[in-house]
Amino acid sequence: MPGPKPLIYFDNASTSFPKPAAVAEAMGDFLSHRAVNPGRSGFDLSLEAGRMVDQVRGRLDRFFNNPAADPDRAVFTANATAALNLSLQGLCSPGDHVVAPVLDHNSVLRPLTMLQKAGIITFDLVPCDERGRVDPAAIAAVIGPLTRLVVMTHASNVCGAVQPIAEVGALCRDRGILFLLDAAQTAGLIPVDMTALQVDLVAFTGHKSMLGPTGTGGLIVGPDVDIPSTHSGGTGVRSASLEHPDEFPWRLEAGTLNTVGIAGLAAGMDWVAAKGIDTILEHERGLADRFLAGIAGLKKIEVHGCGHPHPTALGANHLPVISISVAGRPAEQVGLFLDTDWNIAVRTGLQCAPLAHQAMGTAPSGSVRFSFGFFNTPAEVDVAVTALEDLAG
Repeated sequence: MPGPKPLIYFDNASTSFPKPAAVAEAMGDFLSHRAVNPGRSGFDLSLEAGRMVDQVRGRLDRFFNNPAADPDRAVFTANATAALNLSLQGLCSPGDHVVAPVLDHNSVLRPLTMLQKAGIITFDLVPCDERGRVDPAAIAAVIGPLTRLVVMTHASNVCGAVQPIAEVGALCRDRGILFLLDAAQTAGLIPVDMTALQVDLVAFTGHKSMLGPTGTGGLIVGPDVDIPSTHSGGTGVRSASLEHPDEFPWRLEAGTLNTVGIAGLAAGMDWVAAKGIDTILEHERGLADRFLAGIAGLKKIEVHGCGHPHPTALGANHLPVISISVAGRPAEQVGLFLDTDWNIAVRTGLQCAPLAHQAMGTAPSGSVRFSFGFFNTPAEVDVAVTALEDLAG
């Protein structure tokens, strides 16, 4: 009898897998030899751990081209969700108005809803077109005198549509409104240049295209952004004071950092830098184009967010993230078939972005999402196409 089929992993928009071997090696080495509390004590290992953290802060400051040019404004969090909550809860005051697109992830939509239910803010959501793209004019139309902040995903985690961030950044800058960018899907895959995009804050995660481990991420805070802390605790500095330090990064950090994860994130960034973002994106987009060309003739399958139900290539401004539906079959059923019969891992359902699915007409079932990574191969794509031909041919 033939053995079990090897796993084919097409859920890289959730988390990249596998990671480069260097990531596990760096984490293992740090855990074995230097995993003490960073900067909390004066002995050599603590100072060495603190230097590693500071070096990664500097790398992140340069990676995102923060116009502040201040590594201390690279604040570590557990993930992009934590960074977004830190921003939204810290920046918003009673009476403020916030603008966001329907494409945003629940890591934006739920904090905004919580703040609105608490009577602190109001917010407006702007629509997207059939390609999942938000028109900057729609954002301009709902900005009012109380608008404090625009928060926006750089690219949809459902359909991969890259948004016109530079245009929105210019709009916000002209009107004196803060602009918070959710770069969970883009950091490490396409450039996220705060200066060029005129972005004030960037929330990122380390475990997707930056190829680091889970439990890593952060907030990059631009110049002249006054964001107070929403939590307090130990920092290792000015311990005699019962008030939390006001300086960055301690202003937004409390407690022991995930230094083992930060060491792994640094290794992931090393790997991305050595390979080159352009090379990585070209490979992943090539896989996505191969997939689309392979399923284009399957009329029971519809592709969402590409402007055409049967595209043969991604087109411009699109990440290698593809959502499909199969006529007559709920998304969960398709995912179960791919998993049990072909050992293909995909993401089904609403992908934590329910309003994006409402906009695309795929609610309430959601979609079957294929998201390609650098370690995927053309042969794996061909297996997925064969599996879908078996299901919907």
